[in-house]
Amino acid sequence: MQDKLEPCSYSAWQLIKIYWQSKQRLAAYLFLIAVLFMTVCLVGTEVAITEWYNRFYDALQDYNLKATIRLLWVFVLIATVSIIIQVKRFYLQQILGLRWRRWLTEQFVARWLAKLGYYYLETFDKYTDNPDQRIQEDINALVSYSLELLIGLVNAVTATLAFIYILWRLSGIFTLSLGSFGVLHIPGYLVWVSIVYAMVGTYFTFKIGHPLVPLNFEQQRREANFRYAAVDLRTNVESVALYRGEHHQDNVLRSLLFLLLDNWYMIILRQKLLLWYTSGYNQISVLLPLVVALPNYFNKVFKLGGLIQTLAAFSRIQDAFSFLVNSYTRIAEWRAVTQRLVTFLNHLHQLEQDVTTNNQFDYQKISQNKITVKNVTIYTPQNKKLLANINEEFIHGKNYWIKGISGIGKSTLMCAISGIWPYGSGKIDLPEKKNIMFCPTKSYMPIGTLKQALVFPDEILNVSDEEIIKLLNECDLKALASQLDATNNWSEILSSGELQRISFVRIFIHKPDWVFLDETTSFLDLDNERRLYNFLKTKLPNCSIISIGHRPSLAEYHDCQIDMLRYSVK
Repeated sequence: MQDKLEPCSYSAWQLIKIYWQSKQRLAAYLFLIAVLFMTVCLVGTEVAITEWYNRFYDALQDYNLKATIRLLWVFVLIATVSIIIQVKRFYLQQILGLRWRRWLTEQFVARWLAKLGYYYLETFDKYTDNPDQRIQEDINALVSYSLELLIGLVNAVTATLAFIYILWRLSGIFTLSLGSFGVLHIPGYLVWVSIVYAMVGTYFTFKIGHPLVPLNFEQQRREANFRYAAVDLRTNVESVALYRGEHHQDNVLRSLLFLLLDNWYMIILRQKLLLWYTSGYNQISVLLPLVVALPNYFNKVFKLGGLIQTLAAFSRIQDAFSFLVNSYTRIAEWRAVTQRLVTFLNHLHQLEQDVTTNNQFDYQKISQNKITVKNVTIYTPQNKKLLANINEEFIHGKNYWIKGISGIGKSTLMCAISGIWPYGSGKIDLPEKKNIMFCPTKSYMPIGTLKQALVFPDEILNVSDEEIIKLLNECDLKALASQLDATNNWSEILSSGELQRISFVRIFIHKPDWVFLDETTSFLDLDNERRLYNFLKTKLPNCSIISIGHRPSLAEYHDCQIDMLRYSVK
């Protein structure tokens, strides 16, 4: 039994079946069996309707008023049963889809967040685009399309078996004169006509519609790229405005839109060709059964009711056999959605394997309250050596300033110490049972209330509102003191300087033993920087500070300086 997405390569079939092997499989199968049973029952009501056609039109032909009125009531009964079953089936199908989507989405999110996969995909992978769209849109489409196609297939198979029997019974034996070769007797000829016609239609539809699969896959990718560019513009409106970059952004969006519309036009051309064929195919299927059934009618094999039932049965068999024909576009979309989800999982797995291969860091927990970096070498994802033979020891109680020119690898060293940089080797010792906090240049503000954002990454923390308000005031964020329960997109509302002051509020809330500050005051003026560092030393005297930056003003707040230039690979 598999109840989660394992870190391995997936095929489309494995992605589909995993839910049906999970702990929820019993309920899932019960829902599915109920839905499929109702589908078969609906085919039964269609069979009953065709039988009703036969009797009703025979009664009309015989001018039998009593039988006609009785049959009208029979129709009402059959229609009522059909409506009830349709509504119940719709409800159960939607509930099944909801449960499947919830389970699969939870698994994808867990798989995405596990082992820093989300970080690796965004930072190091150039092949996987828009994982958010794949989780939000594609899983929904996968579940909806899968159920829709499965139910359609069961409906088609059941209808084929049921109506072939009816059509065979109505066909009689068709006699075809072959001249000097004698006479050919064809039993059930209406069945053979419908089968051959549907098979020919299916074959040519596949031939014409097959290119829609890669085209739909590419369309989703280009749609996502265009949307991402628009969101990126919205996120960075101030920077674009200050640079007067409207023309550049216009060109970027126009370029992506052109690629999107170009592929869309190719889809339109292919769908137009497919529509030409399927429209002609469907129109001929209206006339064909009438032409082949009229001989039996005029030979009095059956009456008017039999003719009408024959047309209805032939039409239903055509619909059943034409399931692939009429569903080809949906099948193409389903395949494209499945490919995107499988590609997402497989790229994630490949990236994790690459990380495991390249990550030669040896992390150890030690009893001493110090951080040691021994013989550490750091590489870029392209396997280029960035820093070599780093040997440093950070003793608790002292404050350290890691300096160096931009791009030398200061922040990468911090990422390596934190355990998120996977390219390198060497030994890193960290104190056990000590809280180490890493603060990036720009504070991340999760969606939710301001208080939830301030206690991040904890969801609940034993800190009072009064204490938080006091910290906000002390960090020059008085305007936020009255908004603890307000929900906003704080990352966009707050300025870069305010977000950096938020970092210090978080530090005071969590009270770490060690704190790494990566350019955490780069957007602040020198007075604010001095005040916050002094406040940090006063309020958390037992916290060792390790700052990363190139501002000379940082020197006065630290006991030791580490110049990364000595470890740089030239």
